[in-house]
Amino acid sequence: MAMKRNGKSPASSESDESVMFFRDVSLGPHETRLRFRLIHFWEAQNPVKKTLIGLEMLLIDEQGTVIQGFIPPGRIKKYLPEMKRGSVYELINFYGSKNKPMYRVADHIATVSFAWNSELSVLHDIPIPFDEDRFRMHSYEDFEANCDLKGDLYDVLGHMKLVDGQALTERPTIDEAKLATTRHIMVHVQSHEGPVMKLYLWDQAATDFCKKFKSYENTPTVLLVTSVNTKRLGGNLALSSMSPTRVFMDYDVQPTIDYFAWLSSNPEIAKQVSAEVVTKRETMTISDIFSYMTLESAKDAFFECTATIDDVVHGSAWYRAKISVYDSSEQGNVAYLPANKDKGPDHEVPVPEALISIVGQTHKFCVKVTDHNFSGNTRAITVTKILPPETSSPTKGSVDNAIAATSMEAVQTGSEVCGPSKSRGDSADEESKRTFDSVDPEESQTGKV
Repeated sequence: MAMKRNGKSPASSESDESVMFFRDVSLGPHETRLRFRLIHFWEAQNPVKKTLIGLEMLLIDEQGTVIQGFIPPGRIKKYLPEMKRGSVYELINFYGSKNKPMYRVADHIATVSFAWNSELSVLHDIPIPFDEDRFRMHSYEDFEANCDLKGDLYDVLGHMKLVDGQALTERPTIDEAKLATTRHIMVHVQSHEGPVMKLYLWDQAATDFCKKFKSYENTPTVLLVTSVNTKRLGGNLALSSMSPTRVFMDYDVQPTIDYFAWLSSNPEIAKQVSAEVVTKRETMTISDIFSYMTLESAKDAFFECTATIDDVVHGSAWYRAKISVYDSSEQGNVAYLPANKDKGPDHEVPVPEALISIVGQTHKFCVKVTDHNFSGNTRAITVTKILPPETSSPTKGSVDNAIAATSMEAVQTGSEVCGPSKSRGDSADEESKRTFDSVDPEESQTGKV
């Protein structure tokens, strides 16, 4: 979808013949001129080596064709001072490098790479009009079909159902202190009448979301997020922001304005999906959770797992009474932490009778993975709640009481599921955004000249 044009009316010029349009850009060196609007630019980083790969750009020419641009790290200082989003430029001399096959933001086969002899200048007196932007919106079905393929990064447009677990019936409160620590916000978004999707906004995208959300006098409802990666987490589709991601709301751009008008004329759509449905945690096996925790991209996340309580380990220090649990994939330990703050680290905790009584039963565990769980050589998962068995039994009443007591302690003091002692594996993924695989660092570099 193209945005409105900005600039003076079209004017003919003798020099127009020497200007190349993006549709004609091919691979190899070019000693010619390009004219374009700079839609957006961002740094491409190697997340493993923590090094700068280059500066990537999204460009649009006067015909509305979009192409990706790239500036090698050694040339960034030369061009960056003149770069401003939304401005129109002329570029003389460039190299057409092959567009990367993974995590692309433009359909063009080539990337405009700045070469040693490239000259960039701002066009203050624009002789022709340029579109301000162009979006590539996709539906839930499209995201499902392209999930885990690591191909193009498309845009999602819809209305928000939840912001960090809070419904929009009352204005959600965004905890900026928490955001500074977790560096992400989760938004449930629905596109028209499609299924609700979980959208994870990370780092700069999360910060931009927070600023925009708070800038609106009335609670914003429409959300457009560009360049999202699709990943299946716990068997369900999830979307994740990437470095080139931009965030727009109600009246920011024409697509959000149009969607807001549609939503206003279909108010029943906003009430179709209940918060109970969209806040359901992802279900994973113990093995899945342990595998997730080895990823370099792993960060805060919430899961559910169903496991059988095998044994209660006696004589544990640090206030913990460990509970051995297992499922069909893996075995782990739940560490129950009663409130014994006045005891020393060598104090052995007596095992509560309520826990012993549920040995051999299968329960659903609500777990939370945080940065703390990844520290050291022991993987750990915080248990926030233990739910009763789904099937009834003669002792269900006593089991419910035991679970309620355990859940309360877990919420107040924090419990841990401890897996085998392993160090976190390195990941060579570019633009890894916590719960999502991403592009190889070498794939992110669109070309060197």
